[in-house]
Amino acid sequence: MGEHLSDFTEHSPIEAGFAAVYRARIAPRLNELEQERQAVLAKAKSHAAIALAAGAALGVLFLLFGSGSDGLAGALVGFGVPLAFGAVAAFLLWKRQAESWSGSAARDVMPVVCDFLGDLTHDRNALKGFPLERMQKLGVIRRFSKSEVSDRLAGTYRDVPFEIVEAKLINDKSQSSTNADNDNSDRSSRTQFKGLLMRIGVPDPIPGRILIARDYGMGNKLMGMFGGAGRDLPRVETGHAAFEDLFEVHSDDPDMAMNVLPPAFLDSFVKIAKSEGGRRGAKGLEAGFHDEAFFLALQRDDDFLALGKLTTPADEIEDDLHGVFDDIAKARRIIDRLHGDHPET
Repeated sequence: MGEHLSDFTEHSPIEAGFAAVYRARIAPRLNELEQERQAVLAKAKSHAAIALAAGAALGVLFLLFGSGSDGLAGALVGFGVPLAFGAVAAFLLWKRQAESWSGSAARDVMPVVCDFLGDLTHDRNALKGFPLERMQKLGVIRRFSKSEVSDRLAGTYRDVPFEIVEAKLINDKSQSSTNADNDNSDRSSRTQFKGLLMRIGVPDPIPGRILIARDYGMGNKLMGMFGGAGRDLPRVETGHAAFEDLFEVHSDDPDMAMNVLPPAFLDSFVKIAKSEGGRRGAKGLEAGFHDEAFFLALQRDDDFLALGKLTTPADEIEDDLHGVFDDIAKARRIIDRLHGDHPET
C-alpha cells in the first residue's frame, strides 16, 4: 500500500469536493479493507482448489475402476465430466466469495458517498424491494417468474423522489410468453430483463395508465397479442416524428396521455433513450406513468454500483468509485432531462 492510497482525482462535476472526503473517511480504512480482501481471496482460492481436486479425483476413480468397454473415448469422457462439474463448483464458490467481498466494500464505502451527495441511501440487498408487479401490470417489464433485485439507491434530487435498483428478471419456459427480443425458446428458462429499474415521483398523480413501449415495426401486432399488459390498451398517436420512429404510446385515456406527454417531454425522452441506452440505444428503454410515479426500465449488461473486485487491491478502489459516481450521475441526468435540461455529463 503506497502513499497514493490517500489520493482521489475528481473527474466529473458530481465528484467535486469528494477528494477531501476520500482522504478523511475512506483512505484510513484501506489497510483494514485490504487485509479483509486478502483473507476472502485466500478462502476463495482454497474453496476453488478443493472443488477442482474433488472433480479430478472422481475422474481418476472412474478411469481406474470404470468400465473400459467404451475404449479411450469413454475413458476421457468419464474423466472429463467429473472434472467439468468440479470446475463449475469452483466457479460458483469463487463467485460467492467475490460477492461477499464486494458487499463488504460497499458497506464501508457507499454510506460515505451517500453522505457526500446528501439525501441518498443505498441498500445492497434491496431489502425494501421494488414495485415490480406495478411495472409488470403497466407493461414496462414482461411477465416473469423469478426476480433478483439488488443495490437499491433511493433519495431526492431537485425535490423529486426517486429510487433505482439493479434487476434480473427470469421466466420459466412453462410460463413464458413470446418475446421478440429472445430466440432461446428451447431453454427451460430465459432472462426477460437485465438492467436498471427506476421509479421517479411526479408532481400530480396520473389518473390512468400510460405505456411508452418500444416500436417493433412489423412486430407490433405480435407484441400486442403476446407482449403482456399495456400493449392491449388503445394506441395514442403523438404526432412527434422522432419519438414515433422509436416508440409507441398506449393508454386507457388517450386525451389524458396527450396532456401528460407534450412535445417537450417527448423531445427529452428521445434524448434519454439515445444518451442513456448504451449499446442498445432506444431498444433498451421502455417506460410508463401510473398514479404518482414514472417508471423506467433500462437494459444494461454492466454491474450497477460495482465496488471491490476480489483480485484488485483495496487501495485501487478509485476506479470503482468513479464508476459509482457515473451510475448515480445517470439517474440525475434522467431527472434533469425530464425537467427539460440538457446536461453534458
